[in-house]
Formats: sequence, C-alpha cells, structure tokens
Amino acid sequence: MRIFGLLTMTVCLPLTGCVVGSGACLFQQPFKHTLSGTIHFKSFSADDQVDTVPVLTVDQTAYIYAPALSIHCLPANDLQLVGWAELPPDIPENTHVEVQGSIFEAASAHQHTPFLINVRNILKTDAPPVPQPPPAAARPDAAKPAH
Repeated sequence: MRIFGLLTMTVCLPLTGCVVGSGACLFQQPFKHTLSGTIHFKSFSADDQVDTVPVLTVDQTAYIYAPALSIHCLPANDLQLVGWAELPPDIPENTHVEVQGSIFEAASAHQHTPFLINVRNILKTDAPPVPQPPPAAARPDAAKPAH
C-alpha cells in the first residue's frame, strides 16, 4: 500500500499547478507573460455611460492562478488590455497580436473581464495558421480499395 501511495504522489506532484493538456497555470502580477490572440473593441455599459475597451481574445485558453477566487486555475479567453493611453494606429479591430504584460484580477466597475493584462509591449503578428486537412494518402479511408 505504501508503494501505491508513493507512486500516486510521484505522479500528482509534478501536475500541481498545471492544467492537463494546457500546461502550467499563469501567475498574476508581478510575473510577466506573453499571450497571442485577436484584438476586439467591446462596449460595456457602466453606470450612465458606455465603455469601449480593447479586449484580447486569446488563441488558446489561458489558465490563471487566482488564489483569492479559487484554489484551482481559472480559464480566461478574453482579457481586457490596460496600461496604454491608446493602441498603436496600425492595430485596428480583428488584428492578430502578441501581448506582453502582467495579469491581474478585475477590481472595479470599469474592469469588464474577470482578468486584465497590464500591457508592457504589443506586437502585430501574422494570423495563426489555419489547420489543413491531411492529404488523401494520409487518411485511413483512402488506403482501402473500392469493392
């Protein structure tokens, strides 16, 4: 029985803080991270006004460790961008970008996504490659002769 317990601990310990299939959880400030995704300008109603803010929709779900909210890592697909007076003019809506910065939890009425990223650097990139179907020779059904 001790061997089973030791084996279980050996397997579980490296996975602590990870989301299986997605890698390690991202820590919040002061740690810096690089995320890639598409910029959208979303409008939210706040008090008597409408806030239009830049939001990064990430290519792959980011899992963020937020001990104030949960002992588990929480998923984030949209992060509001803060820390820039204005985005560079060559980054319009639906532009694919790579953003470097530190992540933090929303704490006020003008922070519209559960997590925000304090932008340190933003770089316009090419869109991620679109997955292509495998060639006919690589598909298992293509190798069968017709009867």
